[in-house]
Amino acid sequence: DEHLEGGHRGVQVWEDKLRIGVDSGGTFTDIVIDSGEGVVLHKVPSTPDDPARAILEALHSLDPVEVVHGSTVATNALLERKLGRAAFITNRGFADLLDIGRQRRPEIYDLHPDPIPALIPSSDRFEISGRLGPGGVLIEDLDEEQLGRLADQISRDGFEAIAVGLLHSTESGSHEQRVRELLSDIGIPVIISSEVAAEPREWERFTTTTASAALSPVMGRYLERLAQGLSPAALKVMDSAGAAMPWQRLSRRAVRTILSGPAGGAVAAASRSGSSWAIAFDMGGTSTDVCLVGSGQGVARNRRSTIGGIPLSVPLLDVHTVGAGGGSLAWVDAGGALRVGPRSAGADPGPAAYCRGGTGATVTDAHVVLGRLPADLKLGGTLSLDKDAARRAVMELARRLNLTVEEAAVGIIEVVDAEMERALRRVSQQRGVDPRGMTLVCFGGAGGLHAVSLARSCGFSEVRLPAAAGVLSAVGMLEAPWAEELEQVLLQPLVSGADGQFRSIEQQLAKKARANIDEAGGEGERAQLETTLRARHVGQSHDLEFVPGDSPEEDFRSLYQQRYGYRMPEREVEAVAIRVSATLPSAGMTAVPEERKGAPGSARVIVGTSAQERAIPRIDHGSIDGSEPLEGPALVISSTTTLWLPEG
Repeated sequence: DEHLEGGHRGVQVWEDKLRIGVDSGGTFTDIVIDSGEGVVLHKVPSTPDDPARAILEALHSLDPVEVVHGSTVATNALLERKLGRAAFITNRGFADLLDIGRQRRPEIYDLHPDPIPALIPSSDRFEISGRLGPGGVLIEDLDEEQLGRLADQISRDGFEAIAVGLLHSTESGSHEQRVRELLSDIGIPVIISSEVAAEPREWERFTTTTASAALSPVMGRYLERLAQGLSPAALKVMDSAGAAMPWQRLSRRAVRTILSGPAGGAVAAASRSGSSWAIAFDMGGTSTDVCLVGSGQGVARNRRSTIGGIPLSVPLLDVHTVGAGGGSLAWVDAGGALRVGPRSAGADPGPAAYCRGGTGATVTDAHVVLGRLPADLKLGGTLSLDKDAARRAVMELARRLNLTVEEAAVGIIEVVDAEMERALRRVSQQRGVDPRGMTLVCFGGAGGLHAVSLARSCGFSEVRLPAAAGVLSAVGMLEAPWAEELEQVLLQPLVSGADGQFRSIEQQLAKKARANIDEAGGEGERAQLETTLRARHVGQSHDLEFVPGDSPEEDFRSLYQQRYGYRMPEREVEAVAIRVSATLPSAGMTAVPEERKGAPGSARVIVGTSAQERAIPRIDHGSIDGSEPLEGPALVISSTTTLWLPEG
């Protein structure tokens, strides 16, 4: 395949126009090079110990004008607790709030649950005098002399960042802002909660702020090194809400990059989903990400997530991730049942079929054994597959299960399909959306091998396999807009008489969002504005976000009925917060990536659980013209993925 095996061949003459999208995955780093005259796809093995190394080595001979990057650095650092040392400053008497949290029991039958430690230990938390009450009313002035002494201590003790979380700061940020001013001479990032999260509930706001502070040194160093290595190219980074912005805007807001990688795929899938809601299904080497998307309707968003047991309250795409990918390892549990994942063979050593030292049976090995992933393919353009090695790995598992190799391989695929089906239903049926009649947009290196069987089990009427599906997240990074979002907590009744005040706040936020774009080198006046409200019934804890129309109250009640199946007309509605987004559209892709073409052939594939191979059609993606139907079983070979069409 020339697009892959050629690598950078023929790209040098376009260098004054090059825009490059880079998605660092657990197994491969996907690269899409758009010259303005053509598109080149490139996949290289990831370097998990230093993700920047794979990127810089792959792009060393190019001179792009812009690189847009989706990163898992923040996610991995949070999960592995490889964080910078941060201090936490809060009101007197509230330093233990990070430990107390809420009385939730994730494991309801566990009588002795292990507490999830806070990101900042108690020894690095400091209490200060000064207090604001509800509504931002002053109760006690800040003790600035105390803050001066605290600044000296933090400076001596080698902290890399400071998180500031004070009560009621979303209603008045004056105390937090003053604390930042007094600590600014230390020379390290000072992250204040009122700017990180428009969340009235202090625990969620404080945990989000501590995550941002602890991640800032890690993400700042990574992005600065990458930006220097790519210079003079402009480096942009995807945030978790589907926007690409200059890296400096996110180096101190690292918590907003938690879903940086999956966001690119969701953006690209939304524009390829057709006219109605669809599900983006991205199956890579270590995990699968699913998300509700819709052409012209954007991507479903969420404000709350939990990563590594830490609640985060920032705008992000409503992506649900499960530990099921091509490299997921199959194993037998204590009860003798076959399990798959969440452990993965990753990029090193990878599946047994990669012949890099892996010996455990993975989902990829199961597909190689069954012939659904032909052994003559070169993954990423360079990586050969060894069918004998895959059979040996699956054989070891089959012996423990008292099955044939083929039965074990089918079992691995059925188990991982069940895990992904649960994920698909979670972002559709559990969101009040019926998957029947919807489209499944499949991408990622392994997505096409599972898409049709999942569509059947969930009731999707259509499966779409875009061009360059295996690197679609990197494509989405080149299509993602630059968006600046600002929020303000309201906590006011949502009635018609409040419209005037909402409009005033909306205008103030819009002006500031456009100014942020101007300061970062963009043209703020060109930005398109969108306003959303978060609202809830008075007395409820959780809220819903929506674009307000002529009657925001009725908009909320209709959305509530869709999500939960009933109305509560007797309950008043409270506006929790208002968000304004200023968006600059991306230049987008200048050309559609070309897919591989060739004469039809055949492949030997095991269909069903029998050990007998059958010759089935094998067709290149780019050779399909739609003039005649293609009925399974069949294989469609794309440049970066393979589509398996089962019988019928």
